[in-house]
Amino acid sequence: MDLGIAGKTAIVSGGSKGIGRAIAEELAQEGAQVIVVARGKEAVDETVAHIRSRGGDATGVPADMTKHEEIQRVAATARETYGPVEIAVFNVYGPTSGRYEDVTDEAMLTAYNDMVMALHWLTQAVLPDMRAESFGRLLTVNSVGSKEVHRELPLFTANSSRVAAVAFNKTLSAEVGRDGITVNTLGTGGFVTQRYTDYMRGLAEKRGEEYDQDAAILREDTPIGRLGYPEEMAAVAAFLCSTRASFVTGQFVVVDGGLVRTLW
Repeated sequence: MDLGIAGKTAIVSGGSKGIGRAIAEELAQEGAQVIVVARGKEAVDETVAHIRSRGGDATGVPADMTKHEEIQRVAATARETYGPVEIAVFNVYGPTSGRYEDVTDEAMLTAYNDMVMALHWLTQAVLPDMRAESFGRLLTVNSVGSKEVHRELPLFTANSSRVAAVAFNKTLSAEVGRDGITVNTLGTGGFVTQRYTDYMRGLAEKRGEEYDQDAAILREDTPIGRLGYPEEMAAVAAFLCSTRASFVTGQFVVVDGGLVRTLW
């Protein structure tokens, strides 16, 4: 199936590892010109080299996508390298852990900055290009915690700020739809990534439990019976960024192996 994005310029933040890397690779395989963004230069360079080795077109930009000036620099580099930005995938490291009684004002403000303000800044940076091209795909990698709050995990700042990001995207989608721009959010469940493994292992240690035990519990709670693979999320992301998904906007698309129990 031709996704119709060959030659389009895409920014993928958090694009050097895990789900972000898988999305960057998938978009490149579909012919997009990908700007791979992450804080670590070594990981960015390795990802770009891998994409190029498979015939894809990618350029790396080490940057912190939670900072206004860094986001502006990335967008400018994308234009200088490939042209107008038509696809932007917002995927940044989530807020710190902690239950409400442990959360400071600074932690709440940082979470809002990273999940909402940074999304706002990226949107500001690329929206003029998308409007000029009459085509745009804005996609945020979020969490199922925005749909069904994680009660068993100490993620107060994450649950609070991620929901705000979903509302941001839903509201924006109504304002830019007639410009040929779609705005969607992905809700991730448990995936086989280093970040997920490290987090769950640390949580298990705090509880005095074995990580494998926690993983087994999650597998039992997931109808598919396992964790997801980054490539499975990337396939959904690529579709939402494609011309084939032109009538899908303002949606929160859950990719979690059936973990969430709610109907909507």
